[in-house]
Amino acid sequence: MRGVRSGPVKARPAPLASSMTVNDAFRAVLAAGVVHLLANERGLRESADPEYLHQARVALRRLRSALEVFSPPLPETVVAPVERELGWLASRLGPARDWDVLMTETLPPIEAEFGTQRGLKAFSTRCGRLRRSAGAGARRAVRSARYRRLTLGLSAWVAAEGWRARPNSAAHAGLLSPVGDHARKVLEARYRRVRKRGRGLGALSTARLHRLRIAIKKFRYAADFFSGLYRGRPVHETLRRLSRLQDILGATSDAATAADLVVRVYRGRVTGDIVEARGMLLGWNRARVAQLRGELKDAWMSFREAGKFW
Repeated sequence: MRGVRSGPVKARPAPLASSMTVNDAFRAVLAAGVVHLLANERGLRESADPEYLHQARVALRRLRSALEVFSPPLPETVVAPVERELGWLASRLGPARDWDVLMTETLPPIEAEFGTQRGLKAFSTRCGRLRRSAGAGARRAVRSARYRRLTLGLSAWVAAEGWRARPNSAAHAGLLSPVGDHARKVLEARYRRVRKRGRGLGALSTARLHRLRIAIKKFRYAADFFSGLYRGRPVHETLRRLSRLQDILGATSDAATAADLVVRVYRGRVTGDIVEARGMLLGWNRARVAQLRGELKDAWMSFREAGKFW
């Protein structure tokens, strides 16, 4: 898939079956993640379409989630080097994605309402320059020798099942156990964590909402990885409702990121126009967060009603 550019490629769940071992499922999920990353590589390097960057980051999150979901049967020394390199790439792509979201999702409705405001136009121009700089940094990372070592090494590690090179007895037994047993344990633990994080939802602080968002994201990835093991409407309903929760909490997080970016843009520059534009942007963000909190309550109740599918 390396070098192919026929439009941004979304993730496709690995085809899992109940007859698989944990090892089989781990290999399949990792292989799907590598394919997803490589399918968007050329577009990320060459195209201005921000969706390539978004999909590359999704691929990284899925790969890192897979390492965590399947890590209990594996020694930490086996997983840590791979996680470190995936974390490095994520840190290089993240800033570019933050600016993409600000410029393509946060600013357009504000500009549609207040586009003639001079400070807002100056802000948008400055953001455009910072976005281009962050995008160039992301492309440098993907063109680097370290990135090539990462993708080639990861592909080889998955193909050769490199995690089996140094197994201890517990790891060996865990890898050969039925994937269904492992899936139920993971899904139950992550479901309980989400329910715990969501207690008292209406009064949760920003920090606690962030922890809830992380718990939901981890549960959703695990549910998506293992969805092929289950049949019927319940699994699809759970995934749909989790997706809605994740979208709402992700938008809340984007609003917080946008506020941080506003401060970065205006650092060291204070004029009347700038103060007015800053207040406009932060005020819009506060209103957006209040709206999202209202949507979150309904999405949370819908999720709780879905129950379990495992």
